[in-house]
Amino acid sequence: MHKSPTVFLLACLVTQVLGVVIFLKGFIPIKNAVPGHATLLDLPPEPWENDTADYKNLSASSEDSTDAPSPPLPLIFGRLVIMLVDAMRADFMYGDSGKNFMPYTRALVDSNSSVSFIAKAHPPTVTMPRIKGLTTGSIPGFVDIALNLDSKALVEDSVIAQMYRAGRRMVFYGDDTWLKLFPDHFVRHDGTTSFFVTDYTEVDENVTRHVVPELSRADWDVMILHYLGLDHIGHLAGPASSLIGPKLQEMDKIVETIHTTVMKQDKERDLPTLLVLCGDHGMSNAGSHGGASAPETLTTLVFLSSLFSGGKGSNHVTSPVYQTGLAPTLALTFGLPVPQNSLGQVMTPVLARSSARDQLRAVQINAHQLVGVLRANVAGFEREPGYQLYQQAVKMHSGWLKGLINGESAMSLETLGQRVYQQYSRAMESIIDRVAASLSEYDMHAMEVGIALLIQVFFILLAASGKFVAGIVPGTDPSTSYIPPPALLLSSFFLVLSAQVSLCTSATGWASAELCSGLAGWFMSLAAVISTSICVSLTIQLLFLTDHKTLLSAVGHSLHMSCSLPWEAMYLPAGVVLHSVSLGSSSLVEEEHQTWYFLQTTLFFLLMMSNPLQTHQRPITCDNTTTTRSPLNVVQDTDEMYKQKTSLSESGQKDDGRNVKKTSTEKESSQLEENAPSECGSLTQQGYVPKSGCVRRMVAVLALLLTSRLLRSWNQTGIVWADQPDIGDWFVRPENEIYLSFLVATSFLGILILRWRTCDVTSSLLLGVGLVGVYHYRAKTGVLAAPWVLHTDKGIFEALLVYIIIIIQLCWTCFGLLKTWCQHLQTVKDGGNFTGNRDCIQKNDMHTTQRSHEENKNCKDSRNRFVDGLFTTLVLLEALLLRPHNATVLAVTVFQQYILHELVLPWTSLYHSVPLLTLVHVWMGQAAFYFQGNSNSIATIDISAGYVGMEDYVQEVAGMLTCLSTYAGPFLWFTSLLVLITKRYPRPYPAMLQACFTIIITRTLPVTGYTVITTLQRYHLFVWSVFSPKLLYEAMLTAVTAAVVVLILCLGAPLQMIGATFT
Repeated sequence: MHKSPTVFLLACLVTQVLGVVIFLKGFIPIKNAVPGHATLLDLPPEPWENDTADYKNLSASSEDSTDAPSPPLPLIFGRLVIMLVDAMRADFMYGDSGKNFMPYTRALVDSNSSVSFIAKAHPPTVTMPRIKGLTTGSIPGFVDIALNLDSKALVEDSVIAQMYRAGRRMVFYGDDTWLKLFPDHFVRHDGTTSFFVTDYTEVDENVTRHVVPELSRADWDVMILHYLGLDHIGHLAGPASSLIGPKLQEMDKIVETIHTTVMKQDKERDLPTLLVLCGDHGMSNAGSHGGASAPETLTTLVFLSSLFSGGKGSNHVTSPVYQTGLAPTLALTFGLPVPQNSLGQVMTPVLARSSARDQLRAVQINAHQLVGVLRANVAGFEREPGYQLYQQAVKMHSGWLKGLINGESAMSLETLGQRVYQQYSRAMESIIDRVAASLSEYDMHAMEVGIALLIQVFFILLAASGKFVAGIVPGTDPSTSYIPPPALLLSSFFLVLSAQVSLCTSATGWASAELCSGLAGWFMSLAAVISTSICVSLTIQLLFLTDHKTLLSAVGHSLHMSCSLPWEAMYLPAGVVLHSVSLGSSSLVEEEHQTWYFLQTTLFFLLMMSNPLQTHQRPITCDNTTTTRSPLNVVQDTDEMYKQKTSLSESGQKDDGRNVKKTSTEKESSQLEENAPSECGSLTQQGYVPKSGCVRRMVAVLALLLTSRLLRSWNQTGIVWADQPDIGDWFVRPENEIYLSFLVATSFLGILILRWRTCDVTSSLLLGVGLVGVYHYRAKTGVLAAPWVLHTDKGIFEALLVYIIIIIQLCWTCFGLLKTWCQHLQTVKDGGNFTGNRDCIQKNDMHTTQRSHEENKNCKDSRNRFVDGLFTTLVLLEALLLRPHNATVLAVTVFQQYILHELVLPWTSLYHSVPLLTLVHVWMGQAAFYFQGNSNSIATIDISAGYVGMEDYVQEVAGMLTCLSTYAGPFLWFTSLLVLITKRYPRPYPAMLQACFTIIITRTLPVTGYTVITTLQRYHLFVWSVFSPKLLYEAMLTAVTAAVVVLILCLGAPLQMIGATFT
């Protein structure tokens, strides 16, 4: 049944996903890191006599030399303590929060007893890439945001590796990401899981309990502490939460404990201990991170030591410095080589207590190391401006050293020394900019193959659109619409295969590292070759083997039909194209929610102003006469054609008694359907629409407009207005807990009332109990007020109870459908016992007809209960996963679904076209995605939803729950579409095929266009902060829609088969 269209859709879906995956693998940059580790042999000598120092000669001599290495800087510190507070953004230290909640540390900063900076992190601002940046000094690639969930051992040179190679003993406590990046580097360690964000107390206590015992021991040189609690609070409640202050006070107490202890110990040590307080990234105003906004990138960086006590430090540096400078700073102050892939600049204020000669020596070593990175990544590096500036700085440095030996005045040496330092700084800045631009190279072969696959899918879907609608008519043979001749297909396959092999074996540099090596690469290549050969075959068949007159006639007919559509029907496809075009602007990508809000609001106005006389040309034959038909009637005509075709085929067969029963049954069925109000609505035979219906529709659309406007102000999103206060921000304030509790309770009550109308009693009761459980869970976590909750905890037990209710609800829903299926099979079996006796059938004709319609009604009710149960189950799951203040967003979404299905769409022409109904639901889902507070920034992903009810971190489960929460809007509206199609059409599977076809083609157009745009903009200034995050969102949305299409196709077949005999 409908096998060919189903296979066709699945093939297009697989090719679409494959194209996105191949493009992503080609777009993800490949870093050309310098292999190995830096050694003291790589250090350049001081430029005493080499006034024309040539880097190549220095490098060659250092590589071939067997002499002792050039001496590094004298050791400044003996031991190191790194206290990394996750999500410690700058204003937590240097703003009012620092004065109020971190008095000890802030007093040291204000009294110049420290060296403090505002450190700027490179995006993506997630933990693992930032740890890489802090320890290696390099700029992590955007691929690290995906690897953040599954960190691997770091093979790149780093300051931790240099400490380890130098024999320094290191201990670590905190985020186990360090243990994954640096296995076997620590003599003692205790890791904690960083992704279990509902825990913000024990995760820090497990670190703090090791601090005092370790400080009392003398068998370590480096101690690293990574605190996660502050970041977890941000994910749970945001930076304005009342939990932030106590957590900052806790961190301040730990700083005080460490600092006072090492100050006492330094009196008995030859070299002082250095305490570094820093953050890996910041925290957005929504509490998350990952983007490139100032709150996410600006972090705290404070150096504390007895060397700086008593005002011997420096004034707070207000201009931001890059985090990458920490690696060379630590390396040089501890007498180690700078990690050879570092792109950081040494923070010279930390060296302020050193001599001028040592300070210039430090920047010389740093600049020399950066020239090595330049040489490894840029061909012809000698001609680069940065290298020329470096040579000039070396000459000036040599002149300063001569002046020092010749006894020039201190003022003259200071002036010349500042000029030398500035020249080195300009050289390093130029080199860093040049290397950063060349560190990444794109696999253009893979990117172009991915784009080609997406274009092919879109072209095939577009070419097959007209034939697809005809091909889903039951009883026809649609294979000729999709399958090209075998000879043509085989020849196209070998043609494309030879082209791929030629590219992979080419010596011109076009061979793809992703598609031309490894088993996975060759598998993707084979899949790409097969899909491309099919597309080439279809193209040849369409352009050269098809009658051009027929093709032109079809195009003309399509244009004529398009011109005859109502405005709202023409607006929907035009909106899809408009949205795709808007993705070419970085500003519109950042503010994409505005595009969807505009499209949705305009659609509502068009629905309000549409002509009801035109829209109510119903496609159903209410009696034996034919009513006027809209040009949008597709699936209803499909059913009518099927009935007529079945009747004609039966009349030509021999009368064996079976035909008599079916014919009489269909006659009486048509007589019963003539009076069915659910099919004919309120439309009379003259096409008159009551005035009350028009008023009801306008009021309903007005309700949609008002609720959408409310949701727009509920969660500010995007970039421009993201920092502005919104309704949700007011409700999540600690002092408004009682209002938030009332809001959540009211929203849950509204959901229960709306779903009570369509669900059976059991499902409604389960929903009510589940919503009470969700409220109790939030109360246990301390977010909502409840008189029966005596204390707050993680609420894991309550969340698990809600999960159990969800499972029971789903099982009950499936059991009802299974029960009806078994009854249907028994009915079919019983009906076969009477087919051989014509007299018995004629005698019991009325009884058989009545029984047939009873079975038909039971099957239809069972299908309706099944899809309603699925929707209710999803609503309950989203109520558990979404943040409490978004319970109103969920309730309004359910309300809008009811308004659209019951009061708006039945009174419009869109109701008669499955593709247009599908577009409406796609648009509503996209708008709901942004109503939740989502955006195209990684920072708005609420990862706390992935840990609801979980005692331990399970990556697969956490990822699935986070996806369900992030894409709650699209999931709800796709499920709502399934409900509408199942209830509206007696034979829902053809309509589901059309819906899936529309979903795939409307997803292919923007993702194809955006991959082309991203390729063209790959060297754009905002490629990593704007275009790349959006690309990940597009890829994820493609995966979500693919899962939805597969689910609809899987559910469509059984829903179609149940009761098919009686419809």
